[in-house]
Amino acid sequence: MTTTEVRQQIDDMSEEDRFFASAYLLHLSNEKDEDRQSRLEARMNRMDSGQKFTLEQLEDVHQRLESQGL
Repeated sequence: MTTTEVRQQIDDMSEEDRFFASAYLLHLSNEKDEDRQSRLEARMNRMDSGQKFTLEQLEDVHQRLESQGL
């Protein structure tokens, strides 16, 4: 399939299908990004070692940000 054919198919898609295709292409890009994968692995390791937030802590941060208009 040529690039032109792919473009035409995308042009012919519904808004919902284009949204899905866009999300899927972003997913593929992220899967191939070694730097991103390394950052995710480091974050997961920190979480596994106990560095997590409780729901209450996150709700408190959310409330403070909302009160600041953010």
